[in-house]
Amino acid sequence: MATIFSSICAFLLANKTAIATKVIASATYDGLKKVLDFSSLKNRIKRFFKKDKDAEKYIETICNSQSKNEAKPYRDIEDSYEELTGEKFDEELFNEIKNWIEENQGQLSNVSKMEFKNEGGFNIGIQNAGKNIFNIQGDYKPKKD
Repeated sequence: MATIFSSICAFLLANKTAIATKVIASATYDGLKKVLDFSSLKNRIKRFFKKDKDAEKYIETICNSQSKNEAKPYRDIEDSYEELTGEKFDEELFNEIKNWIEENQGQLSNVSKMEFKNEGGFNIGIQNAGKNIFNIQGDYKPKKD
């Protein structure tokens, strides 16, 4: 399922960043902010919010929330704003987000190359076993019914 942010990127950039859009859809805000500089977006949209903190919360919301209108992501942008602020949506906010995405399409295209370092655990792709799975940092023993 796509996030609001990935849907709006796909919509605005068409197929220019198809792979990156899929990566964006599966990444969370915390992961994306490690490879995308959202501070310039926050600076552009903060005038639409009463507090700077709300602008960041809005960006986090559109990055983490599932898109309900992938064909018309504008509606998700509008709904998310109204749910967060309780105020009527200003179309200029959409234009600011659109302009930021277009100006940062190079950075968005590079999202597909992002790397994450695991600093607090271990990564396991897929493990299938009919019995116990033994790992360095803990074991999993399935319960028998």
